[in-house]
Amino acid sequence: MGLEKLKIKAEKSQNGDFAETIKVLFNPNQVQIVKRGWTMDSNQILIAAYEPATLTLDLFFDTTLSGFPRENVQKYTKKVFSLTQPRIGKEKKRPPRCKLIWGKISGQDSVLLPDGFLESVTKTLTQFLEDGTPVRATLSCTFREWTDPEKQQKIANPIDDPVRIVRRGETLSSIATEEYGDPSLWRVIAQENRLENPRILNPGLVLTIPPL
Repeated sequence: MGLEKLKIKAEKSQNGDFAETIKVLFNPNQVQIVKRGWTMDSNQILIAAYEPATLTLDLFFDTTLSGFPRENVQKYTKKVFSLTQPRIGKEKKRPPRCKLIWGKISGQDSVLLPDGFLESVTKTLTQFLEDGTPVRATLSCTFREWTDPEKQQKIANPIDDPVRIVRRGETLSSIATEEYGDPSLWRVIAQENRLENPRILNPGLVLTIPPL
């Protein structure tokens, strides 16, 4: 089995397609993920932070080991560097969203960052040929977690809309996914509404969505 390389899956041309795959030349020595769960308000009371996580890592690039003629290392760094450029959307374009994947867990991809964007990158060129061609570089990257604004609002204010009317084709799992971000929480809605058969939802049924 070959060495598993860290991969960055990025939107290529459309929202949510994640069709571009970037494999790093060398795996990072460490990955740091920072997530704040709580903060204090002006009255020194603990409240949920609801802040996105940040992931930082250094990616190393070196073309001196790939034979002759030695390639310009920026041929490889530009793929990551371009993730800061607006290219998704029609009128007001934005940079692509990304997923960071490294290794496997129980046969499935091990996802370090399920959805985010490259917030900042610092490129440091550290070795050059006699003609000035750079052949070694480090990219210091900071990725920030991204959450759909509507979903983030529901997480921050779970009781802002406690009533929901069932639409055709909806299930308790799909409603729990929209309301809580977790389909397994369908039982919470079923119990609150005392549903005798949670598998049958008639369009027009009014449900109470309780806060978690």
